[in-house]
Order: sequence, then structure tokens, then C-alpha cells
Amino acid sequence: MMDLKPLLLALVAGFPSAALAQETPSPDQNETEEASQPQEQSKFVGRYDGNSFETAMGMIVREDGTFQWGLSVGGLDLRAKGTWQEINEAIVLKSEPKPVPPEFTWSAVEDAQDGPFLRIQWADSGEPFSFADVRGLCANGELILTPVMDGKWSPGDTCDKPETIELYLRSYQVLSGPFKLSGNRKVREGQTIVFDFHRNDLGVADFDGVMGQLVDGELRLESSLGNMTLRKLTPPTAE
Repeated sequence: MMDLKPLLLALVAGFPSAALAQETPSPDQNETEEASQPQEQSKFVGRYDGNSFETAMGMIVREDGTFQWGLSVGGLDLRAKGTWQEINEAIVLKSEPKPVPPEFTWSAVEDAQDGPFLRIQWADSGEPFSFADVRGLCANGELILTPVMDGKWSPGDTCDKPETIELYLRSYQVLSGPFKLSGNRKVREGQTIVFDFHRNDLGVADFDGVMGQLVDGELRLESSLGNMTLRKLTPPTAE
């Protein structure tokens, strides 16, 4: 997973870094007509600092109609990039390219005497995926909410038989659809369910439709991640 701290420092401080160069679209990449329109007259152009005691957050809004944003807090690293427009005194963001969200998928049921009830693996490597919780309901009404250990999970003694389960990656708010363990997904004793975790664009936030206003030198954004406030930085003076 990408370390965002160099990128965030570059966004706030205004100097180039390897991470920033990686994330910046190259001139030969296909850019939309919107992104190529100069926005130098807009008050939104500039660098923004959203750092707090436990959170590192930065954003840059460029004259060429593109933006970058990054957040690092605890074990969560998120980033976004795309294009922007100024509409009726507000900035409107659009992710480009649109990120593909990570997901859990049902892979197979394998015979595994004395094996776990289920196991989760990285789809691209087959290595154990151990960052999820299992949620669900048992036939006797017992609720399930326990973590996966070493990519494996089995119900506790108080659960007679799992009927419905969901897989949840808490840090990135990735929740699978409910898997009903009946019909063609009925699992017999001595079998193990195998799930794949598809990374896709893990850590890339979808900023389509995110809007913000500049009030008293602060950019106030409204998004599905919640409300965010970033302070606009004064450009450094040339020596």
C-alpha cells in the first residue's frame, strides 16, 4: 500500500517529490477538455493544509484544472485526483480515472477435513488476507462479529450454524454483500469456503461530485467521507 506521507508533505510544502511525480499525470496522458482549461483566475487555485493532531491531510488545486488530495490517519491512507470546475462560487471535483472499489468475492468451496469454516485470500497472490471481520447471523439467532485470524475463521461455540455472513474491512469501509449459506452455497461439514479479496483501487477515494466553498481562507469540502476543512496556504515569496 502506498505511503502517502511524502505526497502529503509535498502537497503542503510546495516542493516536488517522487511520490508527487508518480501521481501527477504526464503530458502525454489523455486529459479531458475540462482539465486542460486554464483556471488561473479562480480563487480556488492553490495549496491547502488540513493537518490536525492525529491527521495528515493536504490538497493542491492546479491552474490546469486538476487536483490532488491525500489523507493519512492511523492505519488509513487515502488519496484522490482528478479535475475540478468552479460553479456558482463553489468548487466541484471529479475523480479521473474513476476508481474501482475493492471487493470480496465468493471463490470456491473446497474439501478440507478439520479445516476452518472459511478462509480469505488476496485474489492476485493467493496469500492469506487477515484484515477483515466476519459479521452475520447463526441459525439459533446468535450474531457474528469476530475478526479473521491468519486469513481463517470458524464460528464460536455459541453459534450452531452460520446462515448469513458478510466480510468487512473496517479501516477502508469495505463491506461485502450478504452471503446466504443455502441453496447452491450450502456448505457441508468438512468443507471450507474460500473468498477472494480484490485490491482494485484500494486507498483511492471517489471524489465525483464532491463540492466545496472557500470561506475565510478555509476550503470546506462536503463528501461521502464526511465534512473536511483545509486552510489555504499563502504562496511562498520569491527570494
